[in-house]
Amino acid sequence: MTSISRLPVVCAILLAALTLHLYTFGDTKQAADKRKTVAFKLPLWLGGPVTDAHRQPLAPESLQVLNGKAALPVSGVMAPETPTMLLVAFDTVGDINNITQARKAVIAEINSLGSQYWVGLISAQEPIEVLQEPTPDRSLLQSRIEALSQIGKAGLLESMQPIADMATNILLKADVRVAVVFITDSDIGNYRADYLNPPVNTSDSRDLSRRFAGRALQEKISRMTAALARFQAPIFIVHIDPGLDSLNRAYHNGLKQLAEAVGGQCLLSKTTGDIQPTIREAFKWVKSFYVVGFSLTAEKSGYVRIEIRPAAAIQLAPRFLYPSRVFFP
Repeated sequence: MTSISRLPVVCAILLAALTLHLYTFGDTKQAADKRKTVAFKLPLWLGGPVTDAHRQPLAPESLQVLNGKAALPVSGVMAPETPTMLLVAFDTVGDINNITQARKAVIAEINSLGSQYWVGLISAQEPIEVLQEPTPDRSLLQSRIEALSQIGKAGLLESMQPIADMATNILLKADVRVAVVFITDSDIGNYRADYLNPPVNTSDSRDLSRRFAGRALQEKISRMTAALARFQAPIFIVHIDPGLDSLNRAYHNGLKQLAEAVGGQCLLSKTTGDIQPTIREAFKWVKSFYVVGFSLTAEKSGYVRIEIRPAAAIQLAPRFLYPSRVFFP
């Protein structure tokens, strides 16, 4: 059975419990296990997003994966042309003109994808909802996107971790590339949680939360960055209506930090005219990443530094982009 023909079976098996997985996700601690070796799959770009004409074939022997000076066994490399599951998550509740432009741009990019791409749609608001399980049916995807609601509160920060967890589970269990693209117009002042004015701890005279605006947001981003480093499927965030005040600028810097924690990118559309090219840029990143599989052996859990570089005598692009830190469970 070919990789393409396996993809529908993989989708059916993995997504049978998708909705349950999203609703039951929580900050539960993993049960301790005694495994010494764990398999990883990391996204890798050869210098950045590239066109089909500039992609280079990569064999496992073309790469070295290093933990310090120790070489890790490379189990395989999936190229950009291999079967791919793309999850597009919408968190759009603001200006209808921006939302309309974003939907048109996403539809155009999905329609431009090759037959190896299966695309799923998610509402990244509360509650998180699977709008369309991954499918190759472009007409169905277009109708689902055009029917999206734009009412509610921002939900990006609350939805990133469960969606990243689900995407990584698919990546590790299936022989397909997996990526997530978030489309958002979230304003930091439009969340259900109050990230602008955290409560003052009246029993602590040293509580400076009111003096330092955005303290709650900074703490939230720090916690999420550590949590997202556990996941391996790349995340791309496209913000179609970024606010210009200082708190929203801090929020955008936080989104950039969160996306890069899993090897992705955060892209901002400064004007309505920027929306289409910004979304196109995100899809270029999706189209051009490799997946490098390797195994890591360690005695205890924690964050581990990883370096990926070309093997000796192999001429490749001079720069690699990948998460430099992975979490050993």
